[in-house]
Amino acid sequence: MTRLQMVGFCVLALAGTAGVCAALFPHASLSRAEAAAARTALPMEEFDLVDLGDDYGPLTVFELVGYYLDNPPPPETVVTVSRKKHFGGC
Repeated sequence: MTRLQMVGFCVLALAGTAGVCAALFPHASLSRAEAAAARTALPMEEFDLVDLGDDYGPLTVFELVGYYLDNPPPPETVVTVSRKKHFGGC
């Protein structure tokens, strides 16, 4: 291959990639209404039910936050934090 063919291939590959990205971008992006709705905060009473499976069933976000506040996770201590172990090599 000559240098001109190599440069031509690179230019065509980049142009093809940019064309595919430009063609698929509208399908991957959110509409203005969806983006505005995603930026708007909702009170936790307006969220849908969260289904936690057969054990607990559907619960409201209000109940989940209340449970978390009543039963916070234990703080991490030196004993509970595990070190990353390296096997093999240096």
